[in-house]
Amino acid sequence: MPWSLARKLSNLVSSVDAKSSQTPGVRFAFKLFPELTSSGDSNLFFSPASVMLCLLMIHDAALGETRSEMAKALEVAGIGSDEVERTIAYLRTSCGARTDVEVSVANSLWCSNHARVLPEYAARVRDAYNAEISVQDLGAPDAVSRINAWANEKTKGRIPAIVSTVPALARLVALNAIYFNGRWWQPFDKKWTRDGLFTTAAGLKKQVPMMSQAGTFSYYEDRSLQAVVLPYKGGVNMYVILPVQVTDAKQFQPVLTADAWERRLARFAEGEGTVRLPRFKLDFDAQLDPALKALGMERVFDRNLAEFEGIRSEPPPIWIDQILHRAVVEVNERGTEAAAVTSLVMVGEAMSRRQPRRFEMIVDRPFFVAIRDQLSGVILFMGWVGDPSQQA
Repeated sequence: MPWSLARKLSNLVSSVDAKSSQTPGVRFAFKLFPELTSSGDSNLFFSPASVMLCLLMIHDAALGETRSEMAKALEVAGIGSDEVERTIAYLRTSCGARTDVEVSVANSLWCSNHARVLPEYAARVRDAYNAEISVQDLGAPDAVSRINAWANEKTKGRIPAIVSTVPALARLVALNAIYFNGRWWQPFDKKWTRDGLFTTAAGLKKQVPMMSQAGTFSYYEDRSLQAVVLPYKGGVNMYVILPVQVTDAKQFQPVLTADAWERRLARFAEGEGTVRLPRFKLDFDAQLDPALKALGMERVFDRNLAEFEGIRSEPPPIWIDQILHRAVVEVNERGTEAAAVTSLVMVGEAMSRRQPRRFEMIVDRPFFVAIRDQLSGVILFMGWVGDPSQQA
């Protein structure tokens, strides 16, 4: 397979312009987001970094048209092998050990005793993804509990379960887990938290606890939205984007593109103001198969068309049966704790900008949120809060 030799992560990361948001990871995040949204007051929260890492591990086992389709969906088609390596390195190092903030990533491949991971592929995923590889009896009664125990451990109890069953024909389970726990650079003082009205996309008014903080923020506004950066300690930021009118995620999608994201990042400026933000907890899960098929990743799910070279099964063929994702988040006065797990089971058989003045941003209607690593530009988590009163 055309795998390039891996380099040290530090060399790969230092060779990229981290200020550019137009990386494959960001493009993929903003492609996947609209495929997961629904109209109404639905909440959405997921980790594009988790989904991409899990899929890239399997992409490295694919060949032919299957590999090409996955590359296009993951936004790594047409770029050099060095750039693919940098993409993987960025996704991993954005979740690496650092001071003042806890961010961790874990990858694993659970191979059935009816299949074999080829040595070249095993070496690749260990080196590039730091993945654990083990041979398991995926048909055993305790297979589900063992997989869920792994997810529970890697997310520090925030996601105690990711699968409810393992298909009888399962040959490989690929898992990725990301955990984040960050304290605000400037915590919200609880004494200023007051109940306030939040208007959902359906026009319902609900009482929610609203945190409040005044100070200097990196801020942006135009005719369609307000946006503010709420920094955590350790070089990670939360971006809150608030439409000027009550809307739902589908209606706001044209504003949420990778190009628009990049343009706005360059236009933030420091300004004095007040931010009022709901306290919220979300728990989101989804089967990603329909969304990824909509992005053009179809052959991997077809037993007659899928081509995977890195994993051998008796009898062939082998294909992807399902891709599951679950993410949780809690945002409060102290900071944010978030986690996500992605499980992949393979079976056989034009904007005007106004200069910020003193501003007031009251987040009392549906809004977009993203948690972004400042060094790499990787979006660890992103979502849409349609109703913060729907607690996880």
